[in-house]
Amino acid sequence: MTQPVSYVEINSPDLDATRRFVASVFGWEPAPFSAPDYLVAPHGDAPGVDTGLLPSRDGQPRTVPVIRVDGLEAATALVREHGGRVVVEPFTLPGVGSGCYVTDPAGVLIGLHAYDPAA
Repeated sequence: MTQPVSYVEINSPDLDATRRFVASVFGWEPAPFSAPDYLVAPHGDAPGVDTGLLPSRDGQPRTVPVIRVDGLEAATALVREHGGRVVVEPFTLPGVGSGCYVTDPAGVLIGLHAYDPAA
């Protein structure tokens, strides 16, 4: 079974500038979600996925695809088995599920998310 990208995160060293840019250029309406500085721009009725806008923790701009998986334990085991690394251990997203960040053997950062509204 293919596991699609279900979400995208944009990490910005200047969150307000990025928020203004995506609002002006793309018509997005990012709003606070799980924290005042974690904004989500829903895709609405159009095809696509929601996008999170958040401050870059290390000051580097990047976009991170987030792939929905059935469970983090099995997914991270496969990551390790195939030469990847878990770079941010699993964490809970209350009401949304759990997530973590991994890299592939080339160092590409990928987010994983397991949906569980009871989390």
